[in-house]
Amino acid sequence: MTDDIAHIDAEFRRRFTYATGRVATIPRKDIYRQALLRYATDRFEVSRTYTEQEVTFILLGIVDDHAWLRRMLVDLGYLERSDDGRVYRRVSA
Repeated sequence: MTDDIAHIDAEFRRRFTYATGRVATIPRKDIYRQALLRYATDRFEVSRTYTEQEVTFILLGIVDDHAWLRRMLVDLGYLERSDDGRVYRRVSA
């Protein structure tokens, strides 16, 4: 299973990212969208908290639609957001 995920993540990076690390287009297939979420999650340290501004800055380095990506990361459990929306934390794997 881990080998499959590693293969999918490598395929995602090859097909959807520029050399700069930015994503060229948001994938349509769910399997590659999940790879995008893992790719974005890797930008966050597990033991650290982030402000909304810090999260936005990090995500803008990946995609233009940072709000969509942040929403997906929170909704699908990759990041946790405080009730007031001010603090974010990566969910440990």
